[in-house]
Amino acid sequence: MNSESFHDLSMASQDFANWGTESVAYLKPEHEDGIAGYAIYSADGQHLAFVEDRNYAKALVLENELVPVYVQ
Repeated sequence: MNSESFHDLSMASQDFANWGTESVAYLKPEHEDGIAGYAIYSADGQHLAFVEDRNYAKALVLENELVPVYVQ
């Protein structure tokens, strides 16, 4: 590839922080009140929900037209 194939994708730090907030939700295995399950977070880190079943967590995210991303 030559250098003309690359584009400058630099963005302001606030823009980077907000990137994905409208389209991504993170699913993270956690324990809440002694119960194992999956916490769902928005891209900006806001806790949205906690459910016991991974498939149900994914379904909730997809139902809200977000892309699920699994994290540890």
